[in-house]
Amino acid sequence: MDVAEIIAHHILDHNWGLSLGGFSLPITTHSVTLLAVSLFLLSTLAWISHARTSRAGRLLTTLAEEYITFIRDSLVLPNMGTEGRGFLPYFCTLFLFILFTNLAGMIPEMKTATSNISVTAALALCSGGVILYSGLRYHGVIGFLKGFVPSGTPVWLVPLIFPLEVISTVIKVCVLAIRLFANMLSGHMVLLCLLLIIFIVGKMHIAAGVGALVPAMGLEIFMTCLELLVAFLQAYVFTLLTAIFAGSVIHTH
Repeated sequence: MDVAEIIAHHILDHNWGLSLGGFSLPITTHSVTLLAVSLFLLSTLAWISHARTSRAGRLLTTLAEEYITFIRDSLVLPNMGTEGRGFLPYFCTLFLFILFTNLAGMIPEMKTATSNISVTAALALCSGGVILYSGLRYHGVIGFLKGFVPSGTPVWLVPLIFPLEVISTVIKVCVLAIRLFANMLSGHMVLLCLLLIIFIVGKMHIAAGVGALVPAMGLEIFMTCLELLVAFLQAYVFTLLTAIFAGSVIHTH
């Protein structure tokens, strides 16, 4: 158990708790990680916006502009149309926040908060709010509800199709949460299992444990590099799916 605690520190959550006048405020390691990532992004982006005079500032400003252009031209506009321009700040923030939260687990003593279903569910609810707002903003309440019934649907099928379409929208939001959570958790669990192979084999015989060290560490390095790719990929996929789902309610059947 001690070995697992040491190796899996970046996915395990711990509740420190804080009591103020009988009011209990749970403070966990994952919430601290989220706060640290938020403060880092706020301070860094604020510094970039005011550091254009220096050479490094101009370089970072150019990179920030390229990043915004990438999100706008590759994710938002192709899936949401020109209506998505107003949502560009959200998508730029969403991608960076998920990316740095994913990468936080690779830093010693930091946690991968996106391996917590509560965190990914909160992110999915935020995206669900954007999807709902998109439909209401461009179609109104009645038009938004009509979007759940494909054009040309027979009247007698409406009571069946409407709830199914509503459920499918809810499922889309749930998929956002589960996909990110499952991918981040499973990747780190693979890293944990590869390291535990050394200890398990070593329990049987010390020489076998030493022999398993080299191939296990080789696989560990490979999977760590793969985890870096997954961190970027999952941030991209989450942002892309949010744009696709929001665009589907803006441009209905």
